[in-house]
Amino acid sequence: MKAAGYDVQGAPGVLKYVDIPDPVAEPDDVLISVETISIEGGI
Repeated sequence: MKAAGYDVQGAPGVLKYVDIPDPVAEPDDVLISVETISIEGGI
């Protein structure tokens, strides 16, 4: 699974793109598939 995250606050250049293992749901968990998201700046 592809993921984007950051360690410090800043411009879009601080985002790091990585591959992480797909999550595995336990018997009492719910796994939701998300196709797209939006990241807003905010204040």
